[in-house]
Amino acid sequence: MYNFTNHKETKHFCMCCLHCFSSKTLLERHSPDCFALNGTQAIDMPAKGSKIYFKNHHRMQPVPFVIYADFEALTEKIDSCQPPKEKSATSTYQRHRACGYGY
Repeated sequence: MYNFTNHKETKHFCMCCLHCFSSKTLLERHSPDCFALNGTQAIDMPAKGSKIYFKNHHRMQPVPFVIYADFEALTEKIDSCQPPKEKSATSTYQRHRACGYGY
């Protein structure tokens, strides 16, 4: 993770989302927005009646529309019995628990 950015001094990582920050202050400012106390992702909706404007028209894709979707899951270890050694088998060792999505 150290080589993800060009910042060469001390790097500070969020242990919830593994995002890298160049200072402790930026990490502390990020923490309240990253995860709430109950372990779910924090949601910050815009104020009612506010509008969002797109200003970077030079970054638009030359297609009529596009849909982006993202799904996040946490893996939990589970106990499973060992398969017989004389047969080829797949054993389950993790369960995926949904924790966030975006569409």
